[in-house]
Amino acid sequence: MELAYFPGCSLHSMARDYGLSVAAVCRRLGINLKEVPAWSCCGASAAHSRDHAAAISLSARNLALAENAGFTRVATACAGCFNRLKTASRQLGKNEKARQNIARITGFPVSANIEVTHLLQVFSEEGMKRRIAAELKKPLTGIRLAAYYGCMLTRPAAVMAFDDPEQPRAMDDLLRSLGAETVQWPHKAECCGGSLTPTEPGIALELAGDVLESARDSGADAIAVACPMCQANLDLLQERISQSRGTSFNLPVIYFTQLMGLAFGIPPRELGLHLLMTSSAQVLKKVGVT
Repeated sequence: MELAYFPGCSLHSMARDYGLSVAAVCRRLGINLKEVPAWSCCGASAAHSRDHAAAISLSARNLALAENAGFTRVATACAGCFNRLKTASRQLGKNEKARQNIARITGFPVSANIEVTHLLQVFSEEGMKRRIAAELKKPLTGIRLAAYYGCMLTRPAAVMAFDDPEQPRAMDDLLRSLGAETVQWPHKAECCGGSLTPTEPGIALELAGDVLESARDSGADAIAVACPMCQANLDLLQERISQSRGTSFNLPVIYFTQLMGLAFGIPPRELGLHLLMTSSAQVLKKVGVT
């Protein structure tokens, strides 16, 4: 399978560990990711709060580049990129005048006929489920995971058209197919405050702390994520939140592709697990990986 791939800014920088695991897992599954040529930032997560036309243009340019390269489908691993690309595609698809305006701004013809998908969706397709089962070498038995979707992967429902916006299951189903147990918890689709960290750090700490507390109280050994912003917020702020709440969470925040890679028998370092701030050693020990 060949897919146009939009890595977004994060997977080439702060979420390099996510990028490593995406590449490793896709190679195992026979997915040839072709980066969108000359891609640029999609505008997540602040552009749309400042200038609607500019925000749509940023994403539309990338869609046009993928489409002009001959692709009918573009995949991303970042929930923020997924949200912005999907929003642009939907708005352009409904409005000819908007397409003409964005084409004038970007210099690219935009038809909005290309499908936008998240890699979690790709891995949830029936054919891919069979490939994943065939690659399973070290089942993740013995660990309990809190699948965290955050607020952008499934909402707004009318735009994202992916899973249940309040009680999503796709990541839970995938992790269980790898042998892990997933917990029931109330914060799986709540906001972690990631976009507020630079401007309203107090609110961000409170929201992220609520997510961490909920995951811990559910009995999870780790939190599984599909968003670089969520991962950074819950991982990088965890020590500060622990201090402010007078407790120790010690909850690794691990990308779902890193967990897939472990189940495929890929060495942890190739998956970027050594780059996490909160050590994943306890999880690795439970699944028999050193």
